[in-house]
Amino acid sequence: MAPAASAGAEAGMSTVQRRRPCDRILIDINTQCDYLLPRGAVPVLNRNDIIPNIRKLFEWARGRGVPVISSLDAHRPDEPLNGLPRYCVDRTPGQKKLPFTLLPRRILLDGDNTLDLPPEVLTRYRQIIFAKRTRDLLGNPKADRLLSEIVSPHLILFGVVAEHCVKATALALLIRQRNVIVVRDACGYWNAPDAELAMRQVEAKGAFLLSTEQIISMETLPLRVVPMTEPHDGEPVRPGALVRSPTVASRDRVAASARRQSGGRWLA
Repeated sequence: MAPAASAGAEAGMSTVQRRRPCDRILIDINTQCDYLLPRGAVPVLNRNDIIPNIRKLFEWARGRGVPVISSLDAHRPDEPLNGLPRYCVDRTPGQKKLPFTLLPRRILLDGDNTLDLPPEVLTRYRQIIFAKRTRDLLGNPKADRLLSEIVSPHLILFGVVAEHCVKATALALLIRQRNVIVVRDACGYWNAPDAELAMRQVEAKGAFLLSTEQIISMETLPLRVVPMTEPHDGEPVRPGALVRSPTVASRDRVAASARRQSGGRWLA
């Protein structure tokens, strides 16, 4: 895995621009050995069902040049885990990601309580991996900054555990007015009824629930939250750019205009 960027060395608020528009981003939650291998510390119950779909999503991302943002559970050896076996402990085999979930050009960013991101991060790397010590990926301030500011109409979420980390990350993104799609058949669970309830909750809050085949085959994905398209510092904003978020009032004007143009229906 690529080494983490040195704190502050490559920091900056410069706008990040991809070479080509990025209309969708995969968000890969905790696809790690302790969750997904049969001898892992806390394997999800439906691992045999979801691993082929996770593999398909990564193959699709490789073929289409879709950026991947990944989370990596990182627990300290002495960290209390609410009665669970120790899992995804720093620098253990169980913490490693499954090999097929790693892209060649990648970077690991630790949670050091700073907002620093490498310049041109989405141009230089195909996969950005954020270590986290909380359920929510956005508990890493660097991930929070990137996912709050990046312009991409579709954030496609999958991984484990559906009723915990996937749910927490989806809700955090929805609070930030992002358009969230959860790949239902690529989410692992410990408890099937709890996972089903989690899916209903995120759907009620505004997320779309799609299948792996729908993600791979659909040219146009559903859109509920209108992406930021206003000029930034005199320049038009392209998908994949990292910009300062517009004000709530500004975002509301964009959303109201889109609803008028679509006859009051959500855009698709």
